Amino acid sequence: MAAQSQAEGLLRDGGRPGFGHYRHSLRSILGNFLTRAHGSGEIPRNLDRASPSWLKKVKSLASSFFVILLSGFSVAAATPNTQSEFWPEVDTYISLNSATRLFLLSSFRNNQEGDAWHGDFGAHINFALKPVFRRELRQRDDVFNKRFLSCQAGFRYISSLANGAPYLEHRWIVDCTPQYPLPGKIIVSDRSRGEMRFISGKPFSTRYRNKLQLERDFAIGRFVYTPYINGEVFYDTRYDAWDQNRYSAGVQVPAGAHVVLETYFLRQNHSRSASPHVNAFGLRFRFYF
Repeated sequence: MAAQSQAEGLLRDGGRPGFGHYRHSLRSILGNFLTRAHGSGEIPRNLDRASPSWLKKVKSLASSFFVILLSGFSVAAATPNTQSEFWPEVDTYISLNSATRLFLLSSFRNNQEGDAWHGDFGAHINFALKPVFRRELRQRDDVFNKRFLSCQAGFRYISSLANGAPYLEHRWIVDCTPQYPLPGKIIVSDRSRGEMRFISGKPFSTRYRNKLQLERDFAIGRFVYTPYINGEVFYDTRYDAWDQNRYSAGVQVPAGAHVVLETYFLRQNHSRSASPHVNAFGLRFRFYF
């Protein structure tokens, strides 16, 4: 979130029981990890003046995090029917006014084993709603960065591009995302999304997705970056079941007044897919105008 805030600031200046168990476990794991990571106080603005004990703790926590992350993906890679994919994406946000903006998406998925490509192209309208109960937020100019609740509606065209099985889908989506501040400057967001899916050769269906994310801003001098971890579950009416889940960890870094670079690792498990397990490396460029 800080990465997006910094970029836009510079621009202005110049099965159901399983679902409940999953949500509870995710909140516990993510909350405990980030509380431990950030419970020691503020990060020094100048690393040259940081105490040896602070640097040692940060190095230990960072090392532990990446060991756990890489170990998890190594174990996942050994799982049968697991494929590796590369997910590049370009997002463009065009501000229409202080509370509305246009969001254009172009994302791709590459199955590295079969060299198959899929494309996902979309156009959306984002709305940041005026806080009703939190009066202190009403007068803030950067409403998208300080928003308590935002919503989105849009259309996506999804198709196979090369070397894969033919696929075509027209998808309408609507979602809302509340955000809450937690102790330690941690932000939790909980996105709920509904999808209406028109898949070629298959009957009309709908899908519900819920994504829980924790993030925290870090600053070293004027440099700001935002690491995050999240988890998402899917309910598909074609099967009347929670048939898919994803979890990922990544970081957002500003790259100038208009650009934010985001990179992440993602694990996907899909009980109804011919490829039930996916390990993905994602690279996302976000442009703000």
